[in-house]
Amino acid sequence: MKHEHRFTVIIEPCAEGGYFADCPALPGCHVQGETYEETIAEMRTAIDAVLSDYVADGEAIPNDEITITSLKVAV
Repeated sequence: MKHEHRFTVIIEPCAEGGYFADCPALPGCHVQGETYEETIAEMRTAIDAVLSDYVADGEAIPNDEITITSLKVAV
């Protein structure tokens, strides 16, 4: 039986064009794409692959305990 998991994904535009995405809860799980949509699709594929490795190795899937906030800073 499959269980759904939700992971925080941080997507940033790259200076040279395209986007970079990282999933902090899954170390090493990051991708780069030409468009935002491509980057999302590539990240979904990468997360699926990483989770499949966890399951195949009998390891627990990490909890995403990431909190993202913004801070106002005066300069």
